[in-house]
Amino acid sequence: MRVKAFFLVLVFGILSLSASGQQDPAQKLKDLDAQIEKTPDDPMLFYQKAGCLMKLGKLEEGYQTAQAAMALFIKKKNNLSWMLLESIDLENVRVDVLFNMGPKERTPPEIGIIRPLSFRVWSKDKHANPLEIIDFEIGFLHGKPSTAALGQTTRKGHGNFGIIDTKARYKNIREQAVELIKKRHPQSPNKPDAGDGK
Repeated sequence: MRVKAFFLVLVFGILSLSASGQQDPAQKLKDLDAQIEKTPDDPMLFYQKAGCLMKLGKLEEGYQTAQAAMALFIKKKNNLSWMLLESIDLENVRVDVLFNMGPKERTPPEIGIIRPLSFRVWSKDKHANPLEIIDFEIGFLHGKPSTAALGQTTRKGHGNFGIIDTKARYKNIREQAVELIKKRHPQSPNKPDAGDGK
């Protein structure tokens, strides 16, 4: 279901960011700020602003802007399930970072796991095949964040790739995810390291 949902929304995400990709990010940011001043409750403007900030290297501000966008999507009762936060170009693969906005991310459970971020790994061959998804997961206990980690859920089960502070900044989460992905895809994007839990 997650794969189907991803492809259904992928086109929407690409189209919503294509305009900002065709314009200088700094100028686009100024334009967006002007539009936000006029319509401060439009979540799509904040979504696009988050992407611009990421392209300008303002990672934490971009992440916070995505959080503000989610709050507006919730207020508008818009059920968009995720936002494309940024794309990271590595040597052998491309990584799309998704800011998830599913039911659990919008309203964290008393006990359970939310996945605020997903790192979707793609091959860089002509087919651009999806290879795997690594999630940033936060475990809730009594309605409060208890544990956090990078993990992966497949048909074979769940794998844990390392603990992260529940209050970690986006930059730190991103760094750990990129380091992990580089290790898993050191040469061929179609052949992750042996013993990777797949």
